[in-house]
Amino acid sequence: MAKNILIADDEPDMADFLSTALEASGYTMDSAASADGIVNKLKTFAPDLIILDMGMPGLNPVTPALDVRNRTHTKSKILIMTGRDIAKEQKEGHLKGSEGALQKGAGMDAIVKKGKEMLPA
Repeated sequence: MAKNILIADDEPDMADFLSTALEASGYTMDSAASADGIVNKLKTFAPDLIILDMGMPGLNPVTPALDVRNRTHTKSKILIMTGRDIAKEQKEGHLKGSEGALQKGAGMDAIVKKGKEMLPA
């Protein structure tokens, strides 16, 4: 059975890139481009993983994953995508509510590998 992933990114090119990489690996994809979009999607789509842009408009910019959890009560795993220094974000507590982070600009292989690590068959 295919695993479901929600891409939450306000940059259409990034959302398309992530969807292409993961869909080709057998995942079922959906996307949201805003905080309200995430809330609405989670009413009808049950993702196993949410790939969340750290700078998603409408979310708390300090702890966006925690904000998603507080608004939706989702049990989905959350992976933060960020252009910021991941070690620094972790140390400062900005990744709270997520199961990990991946650097924006990571290649398709790294994205697919991380997806498989977070969603074992």
